[in-house]
Amino acid sequence: MIHRILKGLAPLAALAGAALVTGCDNMNIHIGDGDGVPLAELDMSGAAPTELVLAGPDKVIVTEGEKLDIAVSGEDAAVDAVRFSLDEGSLGISRAKDMGKIGGVATVRVTMPSLTAMVLAGSGDIEAASMRGKADVTIAGSGKAKVARFDADSLDLTIAGSGSFEGAGTVDMLDMTVAGSGKADMAGLKVGNADISVAGSGDAEFASDGKVDASIMGSGTITVNGRADCTVSAMGSGALNCRDIRTATQAPTAPDAPSSPTAPDSPAAPET
Repeated sequence: MIHRILKGLAPLAALAGAALVTGCDNMNIHIGDGDGVPLAELDMSGAAPTELVLAGPDKVIVTEGEKLDIAVSGEDAAVDAVRFSLDEGSLGISRAKDMGKIGGVATVRVTMPSLTAMVLAGSGDIEAASMRGKADVTIAGSGKAKVARFDADSLDLTIAGSGSFEGAGTVDMLDMTVAGSGKADMAGLKVGNADISVAGSGDAEFASDGKVDASIMGSGTITVNGRADCTVSAMGSGALNCRDIRTATQAPTAPDAPSSPTAPDSPAAPET
């Protein structure tokens, strides 16, 4: 079980190491060459990205559209500090190396045809309208990410630290790793099958009528709403709670009401 959990955390090693060295909100994203450029200098003439990487304290709102479009608003100092990178399908958003400690929050509005992967490092915030296909979400730090609607074949979700994730919709296969005190609030997400690993005190909730396999090391709690076939391997006080919650159309049929008692026969009239 421990090997399985550590294997799930392996993709975070490089990102977590960089966060420890530089401080999450001052990380510099390197996508392609250089440290990013101001929005006015970003070349958006190529193919639209499908992946998003945010490092820093800012907020990104992603909506669907036919072509890539980016707008930045907020406090002037924060807006001036935001830097962008574009390379091989990935859009990176961070703070300028010499302006990483500037306060305030910038709001970046991104329109793109399709979002399939996102990485959030630091205390920032990502809100996405939708994700499809093979979706991949990684949260490292204390940031928050939300996807309003999934219609995906699979979701690979990793939360490391105290970050949180919120999602709804449908996913055929969920592969989730939670390391630390992070939280995945997905009560509105219907999952076909799921493979879950939790190390620490993190919590997660989702719905499933399929097969759910979980490995828990620590005090984390996983709640599955539905009629799932649940299997858990646990070390510590953690728990996998599978609750059979049915909709009104699935509820057992109420028994027929008992028949009304038959009235007794009237007494015969006395003879005269």
